Amino acid sequence: MRFPRFNRAPAQDLGAGGRPASGDIPLGEPPAEPPRGTDWRRFAIVAAIAAVLGLAVASTTTAIALPVSFAVAGRSFQVSAERLHGKGAVQFAAFTQDAAGSPRPVAIVGINTAQITGLCQSSVVHTPLGAVTLTIRSDDDEPVTGSNLVLDLDHLDGDLRFGHAQLGRDAATLDAVPGVHGMSGAYGQQAQTLDIERMQLTSWSVTAGSFDLHGAHMAVQKGDHSCF
Repeated sequence: MRFPRFNRAPAQDLGAGGRPASGDIPLGEPPAEPPRGTDWRRFAIVAAIAAVLGLAVASTTTAIALPVSFAVAGRSFQVSAERLHGKGAVQFAAFTQDAAGSPRPVAIVGINTAQITGLCQSSVVHTPLGAVTLTIRSDDDEPVTGSNLVLDLDHLDGDLRFGHAQLGRDAATLDAVPGVHGMSGAYGQQAQTLDIERMQLTSWSVTAGSFDLHGAHMAVQKGDHSCF
């Protein structure tokens, strides 16, 4: 698969914390008449790096094991949303590790700031008495806000739009989300903005600098009541 190439742009003035003062990301200089965004319909993030991720399973030269502060659970969980709007996004292949010490290949997605509408999170536990589902839903009238989000994904579906994207950038040089980057020589991609409509994803873990839900509802129910 061939990806468009982007020119480098001069460095931008940085504000507090080493971030661009305007909130934009110092991405490549666009052509004279730049497109407003790159739109893929029914596009999964992990599909863009399927070949790289396949190699990563066999060789750590194309992916890294991220230094995380906890071992992931042995079962993934679901997250769905009507819409996610993010500013600053990066993505690359890596490994995460569960409590048994087993490495799991994942697509690392970092988002600098995000607003999420219609959030649902579900985790199903299978017990001797049957399945039990923990669900968390946000208030439909007020979006969830998050900062410095990092997701370990193994599946994502939705309608995605990347604004001012760089695909095929060396993963070690990704700078759209401070501190979130991959290994030198590995495939990476980043964008100034990321919009996902009708998002459905499965993830092993999510970390965040902040994650605010107003009017949220949590429930534990017998049976499988997954978000999708």
